[in-house]
Amino acid sequence: MSALKLLAAVAVVCVLGTARADDKDVAKKIVGKWTVTKTDEGGVPVGAVLEFTADGKAKLTGKKGDAEFTQEATYKVDGNKLTVTMKADGKERSHAVTVHKISDTEMAVEGEDGKKAEFKKN
Repeated sequence: MSALKLLAAVAVVCVLGTARADDKDVAKKIVGKWTVTKTDEGGVPVGAVLEFTADGKAKLTGKKGDAEFTQEATYKVDGNKLTVTMKADGKERSHAVTVHKISDTEMAVEGEDGKKAEFKKN
């Protein structure tokens, strides 16, 4: 799985849920460290940590099998859409997810491919 898809899947997990997130809530509440608690098959591994900073940067760290990984990216929030952009193989790639639910402690997302993920704020 490419690093971009992995990061996107994590972002999806962060915002999974049924209630539409309030537009202002996403940009405000997303800042911090989020641990993947649940993900669809092929998504970011449970236990991976996705950190969003107030200056629009993101960092994904985790372990897949025996291999540890770290991927840095940038992100933008537009309403309840979260777009993550990173460089992989010398190319810049973006992936958008829909934030369905976000609170001070939980987030649920769904990617363009329909894969869902859930996160808990550290």
